[in-house]
Amino acid sequence: MIVIDIGNTNIVIGFYTKNQLNKVIRLNTEKKIHIAQKEINKFFKSNKKLINNLKDRFCILSSVVPSLNLIFKNIFQKNKFKFYVINPKKIPFRHSINYNLNQIGSDRIANYAYVYSKKIKNCIIVDFGTATTFDVIKNNKYLGGLIFPGINLSMDTLLKNAELLKNSKIAKSNKIVNKNTSASIQSGFYFGYLHAVNGILKQIINDNNFKSKVYITGGLGKIFKDKIIYKPIYKEHLTLEGIREIGKKHFYE
Repeated sequence: MIVIDIGNTNIVIGFYTKNQLNKVIRLNTEKKIHIAQKEINKFFKSNKKLINNLKDRFCILSSVVPSLNLIFKNIFQKNKFKFYVINPKKIPFRHSINYNLNQIGSDRIANYAYVYSKKIKNCIIVDFGTATTFDVIKNNKYLGGLIFPGINLSMDTLLKNAELLKNSKIAKSNKIVNKNTSASIQSGFYFGYLHAVNGILKQIINDNNFKSKVYITGGLGKIFKDKIIYKPIYKEHLTLEGIREIGKKHFYE
């Protein structure tokens, strides 16, 4: 099975063979259709052997960029894949979701699908993507969550609108007070987001009056995992795992 997560910044493709995530590929499409088409065709050519060795030619897509869906569907069906796009209104556990199904992103549905399949009763999932999202699960039910601007998005906005600031990159910072601009930006974003995440987690847990596991995912999650309170579980490919769980129910049940 091939699972695909189309986000606002990256496309992540996962190959599953024998119930194991065998390979992960990232594409940066910048949401441009002609670039996506070129990249996915290149993907088929460069991974021909791995694709031909797949036992099940199934592909399941989670996408928050609908303009790219048809391109992926046409290319995968042309290559003899059974193809499915996640639809929040048609997933089997939709009645456990207390959220507007017309507005929830399929990536957040996939995150919930992972914990739902593992029968994790109470948890909060923090996903560090283009946006940083929090999803709250209590008594196996999806209660909702919140969304705020992602770290890279905020960094890009700052650098774009502040002429005297030079490029800096997001990284873990050991010092909160620094003596040059680049290090000051790094520590500002690192500690700013760290304390925002910890504060939000604390309020969610207090407001909902429950003991909760905390899962973090997304590329930048790993730089925060050691400093986030409540001893979070870092699972880099949690969204892909959730997409696969939905795929198993669609294709095999």
